[in-house]
Amino acid sequence: MKKALLLVVAGLTIFGFTGCKKAIEAAKEQAVVDAITNGTWYVSKFTEAGTDITTDFAGWEFVYYQDKTCVANKTGNASVPGTWSYSGDVATSTVYFTSAFTGTTAAPAPLPKLASTWTLINQSVATDSKASYTRTESGVEYKLDLTKK
Repeated sequence: MKKALLLVVAGLTIFGFTGCKKAIEAAKEQAVVDAITNGTWYVSKFTEAGTDITTDFAGWEFVYYQDKTCVANKTGNASVPGTWSYSGDVATSTVYFTSAFTGTTAAPAPLPKLASTWTLINQSVATDSKASYTRTESGVEYKLDLTKK
């Protein structure tokens, strides 16, 4: 009887720790989503093969929503809808951010340059106000800094 009771207690303890770990991971993931969806972002730095083309993004602002949709806005241009997602392991800081702007017509330049999966390389954790990303496609390295207004 004691062995059975010990097995039940051990099982509940392990189950409890597993459930607690999942709750902690879910809270961390929600914190990432909250950081992304709280505010308006702009491109503060963009390089393509080492060439700074940040000025191509001048005036563009991006808003990301909890439902994984987003919108790109620039005065004088129609709003461009899109989608976003993130994946990875928050605990190991291996986070990927994917975005695409897919209006009824082709997204205007330079927005297609943002449509890809980016690897998070740095984040201003204290304020969630800036994130740096990188990606390589066909041997070309791209770097992106998004800053919150």
